[in-house]
Amino acid sequence: MTGSTPAWTTLRLQPDPTVSGLTGRRIVVTDTTWTPGPGDPAIALREVASRVLAEHDFIAETSALLDEWAETSRVADLTTVDGTAYWYRNRLKAWLWLQELIAWLAIVDALVAEARPTAIEVAGGVTAPLADASRQIAARDGLAFRAERTTGVAAGDAVTGDSPEVVETAGATGDGPATPRARRSLFGRLVARLRPDEPTRRAGQMRRRLKFLGGERPRLLVLLAHAPQRVETPDGPRMVNAYLGPVVDRLAGTALEPIEVDERASSLDDADWARFDTHARRLPGDVLRLFIRAEDATIPRQQADTVVAALRALAVPVVASGVDVGPALAMRVADDASRSLRSQIRTSVRVERLMRELRPAGLLLADEYHRQAWVGAAARAGVPTAAIQHGLVYERHTGYMHRTRPEGLRLPTRTYTFGRWERDLLRDRSVYRPDEVEVGGSPRLTLAASPAAVDRDAVRAEMGVAAGDRLVLVSGTWGTFYRMFHYPIALAGILDRPLPRVHLVVKLHPAEQDEGPYRAILERAAAARGFAPPPVTVVQNVDLYRLLAASDAHLGIHSTVLTEAVVAGTLNLLASMLAGHDLLGYLPAGVAVPVRDGGDLLDALDRRRDLLPDAATRQAFLDAHFEPGNAAERIADDLVRWLA
Repeated sequence: MTGSTPAWTTLRLQPDPTVSGLTGRRIVVTDTTWTPGPGDPAIALREVASRVLAEHDFIAETSALLDEWAETSRVADLTTVDGTAYWYRNRLKAWLWLQELIAWLAIVDALVAEARPTAIEVAGGVTAPLADASRQIAARDGLAFRAERTTGVAAGDAVTGDSPEVVETAGATGDGPATPRARRSLFGRLVARLRPDEPTRRAGQMRRRLKFLGGERPRLLVLLAHAPQRVETPDGPRMVNAYLGPVVDRLAGTALEPIEVDERASSLDDADWARFDTHARRLPGDVLRLFIRAEDATIPRQQADTVVAALRALAVPVVASGVDVGPALAMRVADDASRSLRSQIRTSVRVERLMRELRPAGLLLADEYHRQAWVGAAARAGVPTAAIQHGLVYERHTGYMHRTRPEGLRLPTRTYTFGRWERDLLRDRSVYRPDEVEVGGSPRLTLAASPAAVDRDAVRAEMGVAAGDRLVLVSGTWGTFYRMFHYPIALAGILDRPLPRVHLVVKLHPAEQDEGPYRAILERAAAARGFAPPPVTVVQNVDLYRLLAASDAHLGIHSTVLTEAVVAGTLNLLASMLAGHDLLGYLPAGVAVPVRDGGDLLDALDRRRDLLPDAATRQAFLDAHFEPGNAAERIADDLVRWLA
C-alpha cells in the first residue's frame, strides 16, 4: 500500500479468484492450492498464511493453551467414568481443532491489519471455521460482518484432523457390527436380506471360537486397529499391521500365542469373514456385540449425559488474537463427548466382559491414547497392557506428553519405544514412571528390505520415472490442518521455478482416503508461474522402504518418514518454511538438509553425495531413535518373560 486510501472497504473471502461484479471489495482466495499469476488483483490466503506460520509455531502454542485450559477446567476429572478419563481419547481432536482455530484467527488478524477494511464479507463455500474466525475478528474490531448462507460444514467438523485410523465403528462403540457405519449399512443389510440366517450362523461361530480360546491357558490379546501397510517379502507382498504384525509373528507358537481382535473388521462383511473363517485365532471387532446386556441401554446414557452437562457449563477463558475461544472450546469438547462418550463407555464395559471370558495374560496394542476404553477395561479386569510406540514421539505429542497425571489417565503397564531418546522423553518430560517404559526398537524395521537388495530401476519404472530423472519422494499426511497449510506452503514454495529432471512421487499416509491436495498445488503453482510442472505420481499401497531405497531424496514436511529415510540412507530434505518445522532435531543432528525453495531443492539434488550424513553421524541418530537389533524378537521375548 502506498498510503493512499484504497477504493475498496470490504475484505471478501471466497474460494475462487473471480472479481467480476465485486467492485469495492478486496478479494481473498481461500483455496490454499491456488497461486496468483502476475498482476492478479486477488490475495492468496496461502501467502498470508505462510507469513503467519513462519512467525508462529502453532503446534507449541496450541499445546500450551490446551494444557492450561485442561488443568484449570479439570476436564480429565469431569470426563472420568468408571476410573477412566475419556478426555485423553479426545485430546488430540481438541488440540487439532484448537490449532486450526487460533491459526485462522491469526491469519484473519493479519489480513485485517494489512487491508484495514471497514467490513468483512464471507462467500458461500468458505469453510465454516474460517467464517467463524472472521466473524470473531470483525466483532473484536467493530467491523461490519456479512456471511452468505452456505459456508461449508459445521465449525471444525471437516478440519479437526481426526485420523481415519481411529474412526469410530459401530460394533466397537454401539450395538451393531464393528465397521464404519456406511459399510455396516451396505454389507449388513445386504447379508441380512439375501441370507437372513447368515448373521446368526456367524454369531454362533464366534461364540464357539470364544469358548475354545477362553479354554486355553492365558494368551496375549492383540488389538489390531490400523490400516495395514504393504510390505514386500521373499514370499511376495504382504499387507500387515506395521507396528504389531512382526511381534505377533514372533509370538506364534509361544506361551503367549496371540488372539487377535481386528477392530476395523466385521462379521457381516463377506470379505472380512472369509479371512476370519480361515484364521482360527482372530476375531472381528463386532465380537463385542455378543456381550450386549440390557443395562447397556440406560446406564452409559446417564453417565454420558452427566459428563456432557458438566462440560457445557465450563467457562474457562482461552485467549488467542484478542479473542476468547474458551466457550467455543468447551462447546467443541462437549459436542465430541455427546457424539462418542456413550458408545465409548459401552465399548469399555463390553471389552471388560470379553477379557473376563478370554482371561488373557495381557493386552498388546498401539495408539493406546485413542483407545482409553480398552486400556481402562483391561485395568478393571486386572489385565496388564503393553503398547508399542505409534509413529513419531516428540515434545508436543498430545498422545504421549502430559504435564499432570490424574487418576483417570490410563497409561499402559509397559510402553515399548523405538529408541532411547523417546524413552527418556517419556520418563523425563512426561509423566511415565521409569518402570513403565522400555526400549523395544521399531518392529517395522524387521520387515524392511536392505537398500542394497532393492532393484532401483524396477521401482522407478513402477513409478513412471524417466531415465535420467531424479526421484524425489514426498511423504503425505492425514491431518487436515497440515494438508490445508503446511503442504500447500511447502510444495508451492519449491515450485517457484522449473524443476528440470525431477519427478515427484507422493507417498500417501496409510490413513489418507483420497489423493489429497498435492497434485493440485504443484500443477496450479507451475501454471501461474508460467512453466510446466514436474511429473507427479501419487501412490499409497507400496512398500515404503523399497520406495525410499529407490529415491534420490526424500522431502519431509510433517511425517515420520523423515526418520525412516535416515534408516534407508536416503538424502533427507526438510521443508523449513514454517516455524516449528523440525520436530525431532533432524537438522542439528546432521541427518537432514533444510529446503525453502526450488533453488535449495535443486542444489541439494546436485550435491546429493556431499550432503549425505557420514556413517558416524547417521549411526548416532539411529542409535538414539531406533534401537539396533531385531525389535520384534526383543519385544516378543520380553513379553513372554513378563506375562507367560
